[in-house]
Amino acid sequence: MAACLDQWRRVIVECDDAGLPDQVRHIESVSRMVYSVMLDAVAELESRDIAVTTGFRNTKQLLAGMLNLSPTEAGTRVAHATQLAPRRALTGESLPALLANTAAALAAGQIGPAQVRVITETMSAIPADVSATDRDAAEAELARHARSFNSTSLHRIGQHILAHLDPDGPEPRDQPQPAPAAGELRLWDRRDGRLGLEGYLEPEHRAAFRSLIDQLAAPQPTTDAIPDERTTPQRNADALLEICGLARAANTAPPPPENPRI
Repeated sequence: MAACLDQWRRVIVECDDAGLPDQVRHIESVSRMVYSVMLDAVAELESRDIAVTTGFRNTKQLLAGMLNLSPTEAGTRVAHATQLAPRRALTGESLPALLANTAAALAAGQIGPAQVRVITETMSAIPADVSATDRDAAEAELARHARSFNSTSLHRIGQHILAHLDPDGPEPRDQPQPAPAAGELRLWDRRDGRLGLEGYLEPEHRAAFRSLIDQLAAPQPTTDAIPDERTTPQRNADALLEICGLARAANTAPPPPENPRI
């Protein structure tokens, strides 16, 4: 494989101007095909329960640790593999993918991961009472349009399909809706004992949070001759811990457990 890629690089360098766009299109198509093969491999990892036998909780955690993916990236690959990879029945019989048309388009290099994400999210939003026939027709239509439209346009098409399948929309709720969340923060225990963090804040909270972090994360040289040798990410982490300490000192945060887990 590496030798083939090296040869391909030489072809690109030697390619004339007229042929270079075709090379770019071919590279994109092959990268999409490779993603299809990756999903098959992820599905195989899942079916053989490799994650548990190698000391991980699940396939998502295995991919994150093995490939240095974020939990979100790893989770996306597992979700796509579940929907697009071939399946096996308990009897061992081979079954088509749940989203067979999408899987075929990806394997042919005609659509990419971004279109796959839109299709899987749209299919997940279809109400449970929609018939299997209409559900399959929606997936086929999305896969057909995905060959011609980017993910943004495909999302709009998906919204039209959802509106057609569920014209009344979701049932109104009697209970008042809670205030929207400020964002998301995911925490997980890394295999090296560290605590992993990943997340985001909504735009309206960005300025206040950045201002406080930037203030507390400013370099603090020991003396004029000894600069602060911490990196920016390290200073940000120290600033976040300082904010936690200030909150606890102000009695606005719960006390730490008596026997904290390290």
